[in-house]
Amino acid sequence: MKAWFTIHRLAWLGLVFTIGLTIGIGGTITSTEVGMAYPTWPNINGSSLFNIFYGKLSDAFGIGSVVEHTHRQAASLTGLIMLVLAIMTWVKKDTPKRMRNLATVSLGVVIFQGLLGANRVLANDYLVAIFHAVGAQLVVALLVLMVKESATSWERPAQPFAAHRVDRLRLWTTTTMVLLFLNLFAAASLRQKQGAFTGHLILAITTACVLLFVIQQVLTKFRGHVQLQRLARTTAHVLGTQLALGVAAWAFLLGPLIGSFPDEDTRFLFQSILATAHLLCGVLVLAFVTAIWQEAKHKLKPEVSA
Repeated sequence: MKAWFTIHRLAWLGLVFTIGLTIGIGGTITSTEVGMAYPTWPNINGSSLFNIFYGKLSDAFGIGSVVEHTHRQAASLTGLIMLVLAIMTWVKKDTPKRMRNLATVSLGVVIFQGLLGANRVLANDYLVAIFHAVGAQLVVALLVLMVKESATSWERPAQPFAAHRVDRLRLWTTTTMVLLFLNLFAAASLRQKQGAFTGHLILAITTACVLLFVIQQVLTKFRGHVQLQRLARTTAHVLGTQLALGVAAWAFLLGPLIGSFPDEDTRFLFQSILATAHLLCGVLVLAFVTAIWQEAKHKLKPEVSA
């Protein structure tokens, strides 16, 4: 049991829970517009956070309350995982300082996320909700760093490549990360009905073009780097799926297919599923781009000219 319970596996667990449950259910809340199903915090309409009688909650407060309730439970579980992870990095004496710092910062961000969530509920503030959504993506990026740097394969030496190629890739991967977070802010604003579709569209197209350039650079200029090649190919597939979901989301939520539903319930359900899928795929894009950025920064070595 001790051999299984490692920092690497716990970081993986935190990443899966954050994307699949915390962000997945949180995205569903925004898509279905049930963010204020529970206007109280920390108590939940007089109920406990540990209440698992979802049928009774639904009967008393509606199905939206169950979605919000499970989101708070998932977020609490993620916070517990991050707490244990941070403790492990401080207890294990052979833990690298950078890993310890990453775990500590991640725990701090998760705690701040919880406070933002509370403030969003108590104040019903849409701006706080937007920062709350972007903060969840930051947790994902930090966990990706921890997953990679805690893996045994991370101990491999950096590979040498032409200095100008390494510098260019580092510059453009950093640019992609900045654009992704700007686009995430624009997307969260749009989902909260506080932003314009045009801003999100422009940023999405710009980010996709820059990311495609990064992928092209990796595939053509760094052919000897197995990890970068694998990440670039996977990112290309995820990006293609994300762009397809984005077009579908526009067509069915804002475009020509918005009136193609037989009834209002079907329309609402389909649009909610599509919007949440688009969000989750965007999180995966961020995760893979973070991994590429990390490889470019730490596992590429500029060749020294003779």
